[in-house]
Amino acid sequence: MTTQSTFPVLRSERLVLREMREADLALLCSYLGDFEVSKSLSSQPHPFLEADGRDYIEQALANNTAENVTWAIELDGQFCGGFKAKELHGAASVGYWLGREHWGKGLMSEALRVVLDYLFEARALHVVRTGVFKENPASMRVLTKMGFKITGEAKHACRARDNVEFDETQLQITRNDFLRLTNSDVNS
Repeated sequence: MTTQSTFPVLRSERLVLREMREADLALLCSYLGDFEVSKSLSSQPHPFLEADGRDYIEQALANNTAENVTWAIELDGQFCGGFKAKELHGAASVGYWLGREHWGKGLMSEALRVVLDYLFEARALHVVRTGVFKENPASMRVLTKMGFKITGEAKHACRARDNVEFDETQLQITRNDFLRLTNSDVNS
């Protein structure tokens, strides 16, 4: 478990990625209670009830370590989504979501960039992996724009949709590819 002083708070131009708070509960339940959000996530139920929200926050706070971090995404001082990174053997898997009212504004690209910078620089990881349901083209655009490459396909269950398995595209980005991308952004 991390403490307030060791939790990795990340900042971008518009966002703060910080530890979850009890005060996030109402918006968390509202956003994850939206089927359009939860249908793209593997582990969240639908409907998403207040008890689910309390459990989400409690689990995030209890399980936050240097190798397993759940961030609240904050825009203009208000909770707007979540981001999780879990390390294993020099690599990390990531997952993320935003409340629907925040879609299409470039926020997840911004959040992903600061998380990748943290994982590759501060944590010195070599590769970051993720999976996205094929029917989620917006998330696929976020990932490919950031330099993720497709590594395969799989079936993955979606809890919000009765644990039915759906086609998932698996992607990854290496530290070297990310550094090349960010260096070319600085030099252009």
